[in-house]
Amino acid sequence: MSHKSDLPEDKNQIKIGILENDEYFLGELKDRISELKNVSEILTWQTGEILLRDPRLKSIDILFLDIMLPGINGIEVVKILSEKNENIKVIMLTNMNSDEMIFNSIKNGALGYLLKSELGQIQSIIDVLLEGGAYITPTIALRVFSSFRKPLDKPKVYLTDREKQILELLVKGKTIPLVSKFLNLSEHTVQGYVKSIYRKLQVHNRSELAMKVQEYSIL
Repeated sequence: MSHKSDLPEDKNQIKIGILENDEYFLGELKDRISELKNVSEILTWQTGEILLRDPRLKSIDILFLDIMLPGINGIEVVKILSEKNENIKVIMLTNMNSDEMIFNSIKNGALGYLLKSELGQIQSIIDVLLEGGAYITPTIALRVFSSFRKPLDKPKVYLTDREKQILELLVKGKTIPLVSKFLNLSEHTVQGYVKSIYRKLQVHNRSELAMKVQEYSIL
């Protein structure tokens, strides 16, 4: 005769997902999480497109999600998951202490925002989320409280008509060679415009560019 106490299933066991395109950091985070007693499985992805197509995603309890990803960025991923009503608790990962990223992440459904340099409390983070709470580090909490005292100012950006034209194509996902062909300009000329756009918007890559354009309705 079997007793319930003999059953091997442990309802406290959880599945963790990690979406991170930095292989070194992905390995470090996976190693830290694998040491936790209540984690039964860790699934990993390196792009948002692959994660969103993976049927295993539905089995994840908590997802550690990098913000700065190639292609679809982390803030867009969490928004899609929220719109699909996926029952996944999401913690955003980043090296950037950015007010707009913090608020966009929370607005789109994330339950936490963690700097990659502050991984010492992984067990506490997981416990807080499983108990129905949300988690931000003290560093991030200070940014959130400061923002209530000083609202974000919309930056004044002055782009030429050509820069606006190229920016619109970049935001739509066009590569520099495609922009060059579409506008009948040399790739060198297009690269010059792109550098000027990045400098004026104070961004460093496509993901930051797309988020700033959306946040401040630049186009």
